[in-house]
Amino acid sequence: MDTSAPWRTVETQESVPSEHPPDRLHLGRSRLLLAAAGMLVAVSMGAAVMVASQQGGQVEVVSGASGSTGGPAGPTATQATLVVEVAGAVAHPGVFSLPLGSRVADAIQAAGGYSPDVDPRQAEAQLNLAAKLVDAQLIRVPRRGEAAASGPGASGAAPTTAGLLDLNTATPEQLDTLPGVGPVTAQKIVAAREQQRFGKVDDLVTRKIVAASVLAKFRSLVTVG
Repeated sequence: MDTSAPWRTVETQESVPSEHPPDRLHLGRSRLLLAAAGMLVAVSMGAAVMVASQQGGQVEVVSGASGSTGGPAGPTATQATLVVEVAGAVAHPGVFSLPLGSRVADAIQAAGGYSPDVDPRQAEAQLNLAAKLVDAQLIRVPRRGEAAASGPGASGAAPTTAGLLDLNTATPEQLDTLPGVGPVTAQKIVAAREQQRFGKVDDLVTRKIVAASVLAKFRSLVTVG
């Protein structure tokens, strides 16, 4: 080929740039590969974060609806309870497990409510339906005809016709009506039974709530259930 001719020189120079398009094609492919590699790294990092979250126990499920954050073993499953016995004029006497903080009315309701032989007047006088229950407490609902008059006590006081007042369930107002017991002593009795229920009437003296001489004035009027 004669390259000395002018048109051969022009032809040769114009044919050189034709080698560059393959370089540009390689460059474009490299950029695509880099972008794909970057996406792969991002996906891998996201997967690693999810695995780490699951291993740490901090897995959060995101959904369109607002779900509960607590598991099935919430406070209800581990709620503290107490055990009481309900006896007397109720539909189903027995031992019941109730949530901590329940009232006497809750215990009677758990026992099916009052039975037909209940003495309403005595129940109103002896039971404080709003009083908080304590563990191992006995709630005795009076029946008609069983409020027998008690015999003379150590002080020789006359028998009461209104029934015996239960130190574990009586209201402060009811305790205030006892001879020798005022509002202050009544509150002491309530505070003491909230700490530990009375097992016998003499606990008032042994636990230094009242003096023996004061207890003698109303011993025949009270009981513990």
